[in-house]
Amino acid sequence: MRTRTFAACRRDARGGSPGRGFTLIELLVTISIVAILAALAYPNYREFLINMTVTDNTNHLVSALNMARSEAVKRGRAAAVIANDGDWSNGWQVVVAREESAGIIEDTPVSPGATAAACATYFDDAVSGDKKVSSCLLHQDALADSYTIFGANDAAGTQVVFSPTGALQEGGVFEFSICRPPEFADPKKSRRIRVAESGTFESRRDTTGAPAGDCH
Repeated sequence: MRTRTFAACRRDARGGSPGRGFTLIELLVTISIVAILAALAYPNYREFLINMTVTDNTNHLVSALNMARSEAVKRGRAAAVIANDGDWSNGWQVVVAREESAGIIEDTPVSPGATAAACATYFDDAVSGDKKVSSCLLHQDALADSYTIFGANDAAGTQVVFSPTGALQEGGVFEFSICRPPEFADPKKSRRIRVAESGTFESRRDTTGAPAGDCH
């Protein structure tokens, strides 16, 4: 008579022999393959993030320019995009020339201060009923670390002022260069915004030879 061992009975009860796990060598090989694949993929992922950030910075600035120009035409007074503390990399504000209580309107908008709080409390001096009219319509915070924007025109290059006709109040052309972090500098992959004297603007890639800087 054949005698079955206790271990054999346990294997039958579980439905077969126990599964085989990974050996240490197999585990190390798998980890090595994953590490190699991650190392190969990371530069592409990093490049994707940099390009997305440059594009976002460009789109935010274009949106601010569009808002300032539209408000200048709608309100019949100058409106501007002004660099915070004179540095576009610190962000910007969209500010409309204020109407004074005597009905006098400023010739050129003035920044109320470089903070979001200062922007939020900046109103016309002239009050229509109980409703105050905001003169600071948008506050944009500083860019992420290492990203920069440079502006240039015939004047200081720290504000773009639109007249009530939608044209640039100071005339000429205003240029922006939206740059990548210095350690990944590449003019071909940086962005450029050109604001024409008529007030229209366009955005394109490649800052090579741009008046505001080529992002080297």
